[in-house]
Amino acid sequence: MFTPRLDIILCPTDFSTHSAAGLSVAGGIARAFGGRVVVLHAQRLEAPVYFTKAQTRALNAQLRRSARAAWGYVNDFATQNLPEDVDHTILLLEEDPVAAVLRVVKELHAGLVVMGTHGRTGLARIRLGSVTESVLRQVSVPALTVGPRIKPSPRLARIRRILCPVNYSELARAAFEYAAGLAEKLGAQLVAMHVLEHAGHHADSDPVRRLCDWLPAEVRSRCEVKEAVLEGRASEQIVSEARRSRADLIVLGAQPRSFVGTVLFGSTSELVIRNALCPVVSVIRK
Repeated sequence: MFTPRLDIILCPTDFSTHSAAGLSVAGGIARAFGGRVVVLHAQRLEAPVYFTKAQTRALNAQLRRSARAAWGYVNDFATQNLPEDVDHTILLLEEDPVAAVLRVVKELHAGLVVMGTHGRTGLARIRLGSVTESVLRQVSVPALTVGPRIKPSPRLARIRRILCPVNYSELARAAFEYAAGLAEKLGAQLVAMHVLEHAGHHADSDPVRRLCDWLPAEVRSRCEVKEAVLEGRASEQIVSEARRSRADLIVLGAQPRSFVGTVLFGSTSELVIRNALCPVVSVIRK
């Protein structure tokens, strides 16, 4: 059975409340896996084209002095929001944030990226873009997102119940195995969930039995597993079940797509990330 490799967890931060919440979650996972959290702050700072050489040199000198102060600020931010017993390192880069995250993931062989999302909508979202969504579209490892409805809390570091929606696809299988690996290490209960989006479609079958039969038998020897079958719109039922069962984490399969006028993922994944009251791990298929 698959066990996630989480010896290094990358946490990009912009010092927002969502970043603070992300550090709490990352710390809890790192502690269970004996891993290290790498706290990354990246920002590209360039002199305006109209600066003289002297002005550019002065600006670069000021930026070097500011970088030394910034390290202390980032370290304080990490120390305040990570559990005390979690190892962490600080990484400051003068680089485009998206490019920095993607490069560091590969160079450090990070097993998970943890990021906050502000949940912008409509034209502002398309015009302004989003570092989190750009990373999710390109990253090669699972990504944990802290949605706009989640506030920092020490409770985020204690993951006791994981909800994993499945639709019997190969991607759902990969997400479920990832969720089971997390549940085993965290000592968490795993809730496997299937949503019947078309009423009456399974009238002649036993949907609960089908779900039970689909789950790998060996998972039950590794963690406590419960099943849930609901009817309705998938995104709404996932968010509702997460609230009802007091899930601390949702793990789902996601297939990113990108074109003007659409969401990053299919509507279910995007809506779950936006509306869930707990963090969401996206196991991404490229």
